[in-house]
Amino acid sequence: MMALPMRTGVQALADTSVSELLEQWIGEQLGRGDAARGPRPRIGVLAAGGTLRDGGWPVYGSDAPTVHAILEAGGLPCLIPALPLLEGYDPLQILSDEHTFALLFDVFWPVVRNLDGLTLSGGGDVCACLYGKPPHPQAEIPDLWRDVWERYLALLSWLLCLPTLGICRGMQLMNVALGGTIYQDLSAQWPKDRPKLVCHRARGRVSSNWITHPGQLVRPNSRLALAVKGRGELGRPVLESVLSMHHQAVEMLAPGLEVSAAAPDGVIEAFEDVSPSRWWVAMQFHPEWSTHLSWVMGLFSAFVDASRAYSSVSREEIEPLRTEMRDWLRQRDRSVPPRGATSPLGIDTPLTPVTRHPSTLLPSLREAV
Repeated sequence: MMALPMRTGVQALADTSVSELLEQWIGEQLGRGDAARGPRPRIGVLAAGGTLRDGGWPVYGSDAPTVHAILEAGGLPCLIPALPLLEGYDPLQILSDEHTFALLFDVFWPVVRNLDGLTLSGGGDVCACLYGKPPHPQAEIPDLWRDVWERYLALLSWLLCLPTLGICRGMQLMNVALGGTIYQDLSAQWPKDRPKLVCHRARGRVSSNWITHPGQLVRPNSRLALAVKGRGELGRPVLESVLSMHHQAVEMLAPGLEVSAAAPDGVIEAFEDVSPSRWWVAMQFHPEWSTHLSWVMGLFSAFVDASRAYSSVSREEIEPLRTEMRDWLRQRDRSVPPRGATSPLGIDTPLTPVTRHPSTLLPSLREAV
């Protein structure tokens, strides 16, 4: 195949999409193992908008147990505020508004480019329109700015092979971003021909009365199974007691993802991307509240280790692909059904995005293989 002239060391082929190009090149960079003993990797954690109870001060805040777990495992948590870029603006209009998308992209691209890892933590329900469904009566009112920010962060983290850990809502958001769907309310939408649901949610505030249930690890060589195994010789087929606090769950799994854990009733409890170049793992349960357990710290340590390895990837060589990555995001935006439209099969656009063209590229430092 003909090599395209480029300014960077990233290799390109005439019929290679930007996602395939980055996956191959970043995989090569990670194989070098240059950052095995580097400094604390910078791990992004979204900070949603809120209000302090005392005084009613508007604030941006994140999930403290998740931040603490990242720090304990050796990472450096970096909070990313989900800023409303325009007051009174409907965030979902960004999906079709080129001007506002350009403004948002110029804000979040430098943030993601300089991260070594990303965590998408728990929170409220994801807007149903992002996966082509009408809102269910039991669904919560979504935080649209958070939905928009996290969706773009998730898509860019996937495209850049950035190590990403999703927890609860974060897992659902990651699945939706790649084209999957979710049950908006398990008790109302769980199929009658499936096993009876175990309890996944307790009423009231977070406390010692959280619901727990076992999680079956369905693939012994998955990233999740290897992470919770730690340095021991024996793996564990079951996570004996995981903390559960959710009423939504993954319904249709997005293309390219595989189930790595399930609840006794069959609800998907964890998935991960199948590419060897991506540490892209998500779980429905809440490990951040159980860091006293060795397998939980094994999980966070594996994520931080993957982020530390990613820190060796040259951001300068990725930067010239900025236009292609932006175009790739807009192609994903076009796969989201217009508001009011429904898609019973979900959004299943293949992740084979914008093909690179020779006219956009500059001379390379090395030839393509």
